[in-house]
Amino acid sequence: MLFGNSNMIKKGVVIFLILLSAICYAQDLEESIYVATETFHQNQTNEGLEQLNIKSLQFEKQLNTEDDYYAFINLLVNKAYFLNKINRSKEAISAYEKAHEIYIHQHINSYDIVEYCLIPLGILYHKTNAYLKAEQIVTLYINLAQKQNNNQQQITGLINLAKLYQSLSKHQQVMVIVAKGLKIEGIKNRQKRNLNYIKRKSELLMQSNQKRLWLDNDVIGPRFNPKNAETYQLNYETALDNEDYETAYTNLNLLKNLKINKLTSARSKAKFNFQEAQLYYLRNENDKAIAQLKICLAILLPNLDKTQLPKNTDLYPENTFIDIFDLWAALETDPEKTLQYYDLSFYISESLTQENTNQESYILSANTNKDRSEKCIRILYDLFQIKGESSYIKRAFQYAERNKALGLKWYTNKRTLLKQHPKDSLLLAEQQLLKQQQHFSNKLLNRPINRTQLLERDTLLLQLITTSTQLKQLQDSITKTYNKSSLYNLNIEVLKSKLKTDEACLVEYFSGNNDIYQFIFSPNHIAFNRIENTVSNRNSISKFISYFENASVINNDVLQFTEDAFQLYTVLNLKDIATYQNVVIIADGLLNFIPFESLLTNATTTSNYSDMPFMVKKHRIAYQTSASFYNDTKPYAFKNSALGVFPVFDNSNIKLTYSIDEAERLDDAIKTEFLMYNAATKKDVLKQINDYSILHLSTHANSGDFTTAANIDFIDFKLSLQELYNLDLKNDLVVLSACETGIGMLQKGEGSMNLARGFKYAGISNMVVSLWKINDLSTSKIMSHFYNDLRQTESAFSANQSSKLAYLNSDIISNAKKSPYYWSAFIYSGDLTPAKSFNYINMIIYSIIGLIIASLILLLIYKRQPWKP
Repeated sequence: MLFGNSNMIKKGVVIFLILLSAICYAQDLEESIYVATETFHQNQTNEGLEQLNIKSLQFEKQLNTEDDYYAFINLLVNKAYFLNKINRSKEAISAYEKAHEIYIHQHINSYDIVEYCLIPLGILYHKTNAYLKAEQIVTLYINLAQKQNNNQQQITGLINLAKLYQSLSKHQQVMVIVAKGLKIEGIKNRQKRNLNYIKRKSELLMQSNQKRLWLDNDVIGPRFNPKNAETYQLNYETALDNEDYETAYTNLNLLKNLKINKLTSARSKAKFNFQEAQLYYLRNENDKAIAQLKICLAILLPNLDKTQLPKNTDLYPENTFIDIFDLWAALETDPEKTLQYYDLSFYISESLTQENTNQESYILSANTNKDRSEKCIRILYDLFQIKGESSYIKRAFQYAERNKALGLKWYTNKRTLLKQHPKDSLLLAEQQLLKQQQHFSNKLLNRPINRTQLLERDTLLLQLITTSTQLKQLQDSITKTYNKSSLYNLNIEVLKSKLKTDEACLVEYFSGNNDIYQFIFSPNHIAFNRIENTVSNRNSISKFISYFENASVINNDVLQFTEDAFQLYTVLNLKDIATYQNVVIIADGLLNFIPFESLLTNATTTSNYSDMPFMVKKHRIAYQTSASFYNDTKPYAFKNSALGVFPVFDNSNIKLTYSIDEAERLDDAIKTEFLMYNAATKKDVLKQINDYSILHLSTHANSGDFTTAANIDFIDFKLSLQELYNLDLKNDLVVLSACETGIGMLQKGEGSMNLARGFKYAGISNMVVSLWKINDLSTSKIMSHFYNDLRQTESAFSANQSSKLAYLNSDIISNAKKSPYYWSAFIYSGDLTPAKSFNYINMIIYSIIGLIIASLILLLIYKRQPWKP
């Protein structure tokens, strides 16, 4: 008995010692983390940072208790603060993101994550142009502050959110946020001044013709105390807007004296010098402006050789560099040096964009960069006019292509890389996270209407932020593994080779603020034209587009239409492609809404549409959003297999009466499985969609507006553009026999945000879409011709043209119904796969064989007949 008790006592002592050791070890680890953090505070140098990084890796492997994680989060945010201070923003963001990730996963609710992590992280996202991430993180901590009744953090968040929307020119939203912030209980005078300043600045920006006021204010942290800084800022900007540069200069200096001190960051100091340079530039004191820009660079790049232009390797992602180089380009008189400065701006902008994890961020980037592209194209156009060297055209074309459909390119590049390496775990994980990110984004589009949905929105927002962080980490690993293909450079030699193979020419437009530029590439020739953005030319474009608003406009004045159709053909310099039957059109801006096939190649006085010299009679046209997409197209492989979706909408006021006839014609030409009437549900379509080579959707669709995305109807639900982004489609051809599937909201640089773009994003290379609300009777006839020709030629490119010609030449269609309104709505986007050649030798051989077989059959029949004497 005593022996047993003795063993129990020994075991108890051992367990106690183990627990005591664990407690002491845990305390030692927590203490070690705090000591390392404090040591770094005392030695904030690159060497000190290196030591901290080594210790951090050791600590991270041993973290166990809540106190350990708390201390480690504190270490990370202190490290991030220092990294930001020395302009290593990418690393600072990663440290803040990691701190937030640990906070979430370990449920460290006792740490003030808003104050020390989320507020500075939102500021960094904003400064590095990660606008969507900034919006998400600021919205998240505003919601957290509301739940915790922390009015000061809530007001800070609203101020930063208002400044973010101001950067994005969303001034109406700025007004709403300011009004909300001013109503919060306990708001301080400095916060009121800041909010009122933001409001006044947005009012100025809305009233002003300027794209952007020179002063780009920093977003603020929770302890910002500017005294009367807002007054000086507002006076400065008002004077600047009124071109009162002396008053602007006085207020800028007052602001500078108030805000610059020993603790001011290099970035903030450089920005003040930049603003001073801007003023000198506006006052035509160019030498002084250049001197200030040199000071800016010396502050941001203290080790730079001041006699040399910075190289890419000297720079780091920082928005102030973009301002500096853009202004320097405006001051430079040598065109080649001007282009070098603009190229440095592009480099910084693209470096900032690489941190993005969603297409929307790339779209915003293209939007801000397009104006700079126009300036570069104009410089090269002028040089080409003087020297006539084709190298200037090629360089200008690269600028035109640089930001075309950038968001779409970003995703298709990822899809292509995965196809090349289908078993790579990193790429598979990235694809899954991208789908997850889009799923959360789609769900967040549903606006909350009650408290339960508000809570769900907060959860979704947090999931979206977490997914974005994971995606960025994956992207960094993928970049190290694979040589990242550039989104910004096009291989012109590949383009020319493909055009030669396709026996085609390519016409690309760049629609700028001042002019439209046209590039024409053929296998043996390139051309570069400028179309002046005159009132007359703008009217020609908009007037022609308006002809397709309804069926009667063209028929009401046919002769005026023919005059305008030929005039626009001339304005757009399309006579230069007259010798090419196969044409690729890459439109831009409003040109996206023009059905080029309906332009007239010659003047005419006829009112008979069949006799009019429409472009469709001379040219087979394919449309693309970027030359790089044309470069990457693969030949269309016809397979006799289609899924036909025909909701019809029977017994409703939106019934598609002739949709049934269209279905019959499709069935006659192609082996088709149908989902008709009530069977055409969204769920069943998505379930079967990838089982067929051709997807034919005959239904209603909508191009969307400012509040609603483009969408397409099934019998029960709509499929939105955002949902298409989350699909992986395998169809060889998609035909959208529905209204407005090829148009949508225009995004500067990106193009039209339409259903066609959605299907392209989902993986479809070849499609037929519509540009306006179409007549279902004419549609059924055109589709009948289209599929009959497709079955024979196995070329959607060829069938798109021949179906329109067959419609125009039909004897049973009245002249009024041959108006281009009825037949030119459908456009083809995809590969220029030629029509299958008709082999006459084979036909003769088959005919002879057929005759021989027929003769033998007749002979056998004859021999079997009973003989009659």
